[in-house]
Amino acid sequence: MEIHALFKDTFQEQISHGITLVDFYTPGNNACLEQLNIDHSLAQEVRYQAAVAKVNIDQEQELAAEYNVSSGPTLLLFKDGYKVETLVGLQSKEVLQKYIISYATMSDSCV
Repeated sequence: MEIHALFKDTFQEQISHGITLVDFYTPGNNACLEQLNIDHSLAQEVRYQAAVAKVNIDQEQELAAEYNVSSGPTLLLFKDGYKVETLVGLQSKEVLQKYIISYATMSDSCV
């Protein structure tokens, strides 16, 4: 499963429906590169529950600032357009899966 690269003009459309995990990353940062590898593996496993996307902080500084992201990796989890979680630093696939599954099984009235 592919990780979608998001930009200011595509961001809202992607996060507006369902569950989307967005990885804000900085190219060349070792932790960010490791997180992107984890994200690729995760995307395949959660493809029926969530989309996995990435935002290059250097290219999308305004978007990063809008979500108070100052460094990567910072992962934001959205459900139906609402930010429901913020995770700063390198995260394991297992931790991310737990968050995604918990929101995927949660009723809409709980968000």
